[in-house]
Amino acid sequence: NYNSAMKKTVFLFVLTILLVVGAAGQEKQRGKKRDFDESEKAAYKQLDARYRNWLDLVTHITFSDERSVFLKLANDRDRDAFINIFWLQRDPTPGTPENEFKTEMEKRFAYVNEYFKRGSPRAGWMTDQGRIYMILGKPNSIERYDDQKGLYPVQVWYFYGDASLGLPSYFNILFYKPHGAGEWKLYNPAHDGPWALLVQTSALDPEDYDNLYKKLYEVSPALCGPAFSMIPNETTSNNRPSLRSNFILASIYE
Repeated sequence: NYNSAMKKTVFLFVLTILLVVGAAGQEKQRGKKRDFDESEKAAYKQLDARYRNWLDLVTHITFSDERSVFLKLANDRDRDAFINIFWLQRDPTPGTPENEFKTEMEKRFAYVNEYFKRGSPRAGWMTDQGRIYMILGKPNSIERYDDQKGLYPVQVWYFYGDASLGLPSYFNILFYKPHGAGEWKLYNPAHDGPWALLVQTSALDPEDYDNLYKKLYEVSPALCGPAFSMIPNETTSNNRPSLRSNFILASIYE
């Protein structure tokens, strides 16, 4: 009948868009995301709340081009078809009643918005911790350094990695509160350096890594490893923070 034919047309239309976008995304350098431009921000604000919520949910697990295509759709029928096919593409067990990937992402989204909004003016999914949790899921373990003298609050999350995805078999991600307040910030050993973790560091040179290592060891020996490298027990040259952190983070975002 007419309705069935129309549904099939919409399905094929959106599927074609997604396949084209997916193919284009494969050709681009992975791991790079861009924020909405002004026209996309305006389109986002015009959406019904349920579609804005869906875009928030998938922000960290989708290509920028997919979001751009979604924002160009003209009616709810096409948007619903787009969302259905988006999840179908990512279903690890096609043909079964449950889409485990969709279920897991919805659980993560609910969790980050409940727990990571604390101490932040932003929604939980927008925070650094929320982003990592949406991508990697629950850490295998967490070490907390919340009330240690001479140290800003620090958390170290540990994960098992998949080598086929460019990740070490085991790695850590460190978060800290700059100057001891505000929301948790993702720490990059190569960019931030251990100087950012220490309280009252005016007498220390941010690039004098030998002295920084000694100072951090005095304050918290167990934190010396994660502060210099995302790979546990990695030995770095002259106590300099490992540059591999940049590649690991890029692989995580990819």
